[in-house]
Amino acid sequence: MSNAKRLLAALGLVGLASSAGATVSEVAQSAAAGASSVATKVEHAVARGVNAAASGIQRGGQATGHALGTAAKKVGIPGAGASSPKP
Repeated sequence: MSNAKRLLAALGLVGLASSAGATVSEVAQSAAAGASSVATKVEHAVARGVNAAASGIQRGGQATGHALGTAAKKVGIPGAGASSPKP
């Protein structure tokens, strides 16, 4: 929902609350609860993004290490786990 639609919805709630006899503090509490929910969702989304980035970095590092080990074996670098270079 866009910000403009949220604002219109909030204004509509204020109008409904006014006609229903609700106080301004009740409307404010309702709006705060909605904002808190959005903040919580954003916080969880950021945490998932950070975890995904960390996982991607780890997997990339492992893949790079594996590729370097494989290349070292192919060119016969001593200590790379390959048998002695082929003549």
